[in-house]
Amino acid sequence: MEFPSEAMPSRSQTGILFDIDGTLMDDDRAVSLALTSFHGTYGSELDISLRDLIARWRELLNLHFARYLAGGISMQGQRRARILDLFARSRPDLTPAGADRLFAAYEGYYRAAWSAYADALPALEALSGFVLGVLSNGDQTQQTEKLRTTGLAPYFSGIFTSSELGSAKPSSEAFLSACRRLGISSRHCVYVGDSVETDARASASAGLTSVWLDRAGTPIDASPDIHVINTLTELPAFVAAWTERVPNLSTP
Repeated sequence: MEFPSEAMPSRSQTGILFDIDGTLMDDDRAVSLALTSFHGTYGSELDISLRDLIARWRELLNLHFARYLAGGISMQGQRRARILDLFARSRPDLTPAGADRLFAAYEGYYRAAWSAYADALPALEALSGFVLGVLSNGDQTQQTEKLRTTGLAPYFSGIFTSSELGSAKPSSEAFLSACRRLGISSRHCVYVGDSVETDARASASAGLTSVWLDRAGTPIDASPDIHVINTLTELPAFVAAWTERVPNLSTP
């Protein structure tokens, strides 16, 4: 359906929300580099190869971060639990304070490896004038620091995380809360993320226009209400076409 030009919402009436890790920031690279350094210090003690350490770290992250999102543990608690599990054999008497120190060592390597994808900054510059925001399941302080460190923070009107909103993706409330904070109707908001379930399907279910950033070219049959791009370079053109089809805010 075509809408006359006077019925089209302006850029200031439309919003674009982004995930961070795997979307704007190359988190896989940062984790791999951090674990490479961590392995150089603790690999012999753990008696584990770098490849197996990376696999084990992701397993523990998935396990304990899910507990955090469910409200069963704090952010620091899930970090501590990952270290306690990782060092369970070599340091069975490791104290919580000792685990915190070990995680701090890893985190130092991780922070040093933060970097934005090469396509992130050009895409944000091309989308200047739209209301831009971030919705992440990460910790508010750390995610904000990531955006500042990579030079992306100035482009966003709001940085929203599960720790601050009180709800987490894939809950629809997380997406709707972020839209309300931006002052944008969910019908006039795009969500861009790299997870087909947590980002793409979840944002579509919440009523946002869903864009799945599939950098790997995964052969998954996405539903018709999920738009697929392979790089952020494609996003400005998609948004330009999308705005021509978006009804005015006054449309019931």
